[in-house]
Amino acid sequence: MLVVDDDPQVHAMTVVLLRDFEFEGRPFEVVSAHSAAEAKAVLTERPDLPVALLDVVMETEDAGLQLVRHIREDLGNRRIRIVLRTGQPGQAPERDVVVSYDINDYKSKSDLTAQRLYTSLVSALRAWRDIVTIERNRQGLERVLAAASSLFEARSMHSFVERLVQQLVQVVDHGNATALAFRRVERGDGREETTAVAATGRAGQSVGSPVWQVLPAARAAAVEQAFVTQAGTGIDGCCVLVVRTREHGTTVLLLERQEPYTADENRLLELFCDRVAIGFDNVCLYEELVGLNRSLEKRVEERTLELEENQRALVKAKERVERALERELAARDQQRQFLSMVSHEFRTPLAIIDSAAQLLALRAEQIGPDMLERLSVIRGSVLRLTGLIDAHLTSERLQSRTLMLEPVDLDLQTLIRSAVQPFRIAYPGRDFVVEPGDAPRRITADGHLMGLVLSNLLNNAIKYSDPGTPITIRTARDGGMVVLEVQDWGRGIPEPEIPRLFERFYRGSSAAGVSGSGIGLHTVQQIVQMHGGSVDAESEVGEGSSFRVVLPLEAPSR
Repeated sequence: MLVVDDDPQVHAMTVVLLRDFEFEGRPFEVVSAHSAAEAKAVLTERPDLPVALLDVVMETEDAGLQLVRHIREDLGNRRIRIVLRTGQPGQAPERDVVVSYDINDYKSKSDLTAQRLYTSLVSALRAWRDIVTIERNRQGLERVLAAASSLFEARSMHSFVERLVQQLVQVVDHGNATALAFRRVERGDGREETTAVAATGRAGQSVGSPVWQVLPAARAAAVEQAFVTQAGTGIDGCCVLVVRTREHGTTVLLLERQEPYTADENRLLELFCDRVAIGFDNVCLYEELVGLNRSLEKRVEERTLELEENQRALVKAKERVERALERELAARDQQRQFLSMVSHEFRTPLAIIDSAAQLLALRAEQIGPDMLERLSVIRGSVLRLTGLIDAHLTSERLQSRTLMLEPVDLDLQTLIRSAVQPFRIAYPGRDFVVEPGDAPRRITADGHLMGLVLSNLLNNAIKYSDPGTPITIRTARDGGMVVLEVQDWGRGIPEPEIPRLFERFYRGSSAAGVSGSGIGLHTVQQIVQMHGGSVDAESEVGEGSSFRVVLPLEAPSR
């Protein structure tokens, strides 16, 4: 403590009064200054003095008060506790002094007995201690924040741990302590061993060594215990800290210095460890990200090579497809030419055969009635062959989009009779029932194509029904639409197959043993859709089938 007074007896008396007193186990040391000027010199050299007892009147009447201003304003010393001790209170009234000057107590020399002096000093020392503690904590927090910020710049685990131990000794020791970091490292036999992974100062040579080789037994045991309890501790002047992370496990830090660590210092160090724990995770995640990025780059490179190879293969495949397409187009052209030739070359002989069969049928009625059945077979075969030629030719023209509608005004019932008549002749034993209903008399449509639609539906009805069952053709009106329905009582179609009936070349399970190409219903659908209509089917196995065509009264123009 600093005693500033121009009376030597005051110094001697103060030393005698405090000779038998202590504060927190430490005795008092009196530093004397006999003038304000001398006190200024002392405070410049020893700014850490905790308490100053100042006389007001020394070389001047307000020398002590001016010294107070110098301490607070010029030196900026806010920690030292100042107790004014005056023998002439009238020169410096207490109320004015306490308000105008930054002092901590005001005492008259005549009132300061030994006990009162001790009480005043203890109060001042406690206040100084608290101020110093607060300032140290503030500086420690600033160092914690500064150290943590620099640690977050590390991008590898090795450099992060090295920076951690370097920054740790700066938090409360200003670099005067030794720090070591320990982690559980897997050995060659699969077991884990506590190993020094980073150190400062003279302990740097211990990196990579087991804890039992680096530290005395008691401290090594404390480090091992910290891994078990996941909690820090203090032992033998050392501070053991634990940094726990979710991504990188546990790291135990040990700090050692000559003086023991206080509770406040321990709290600051623990706060620092909590603060940097996220840094471990960040570095760990960064290393994982770097690894994933390298893996991704490698995969991208491999994938790029694979895509280039696939592209080359696609180019070759494209060339093959183009050549195959050219061959297919050429084949289709040849097929169309062949169908046209067949249509032209076969129709005339078939017409002659049909005419001859009709003439023979007229004579057979008079000469040999038993020949009528054979002639009926001949005419049915001619009809089927003619229909097959028409169906294939029409299908090809539909696929090549060369078929054009030629709508005309048609009598609906005449159209139906014309379509049914050849079947009546070819199949005299079959009953074809026509039910006009409330259908309109006339419609606008392509007569040839609609005749082909009815022929295909009737041909299917004949092929898939028994000879003794009727085939019904119904017509009706549905608003602005006309409905044509062909119904048979044959074997029927399984329900799962109905959605595929109108696919080209599709033949269902019920077609087994029945001749056909699978293009008839597809052709029907295409022609109906060209007229702006629709076609659907209803069927039940063993109960027969019904095909329903819905057409507008006027077909679309070309």
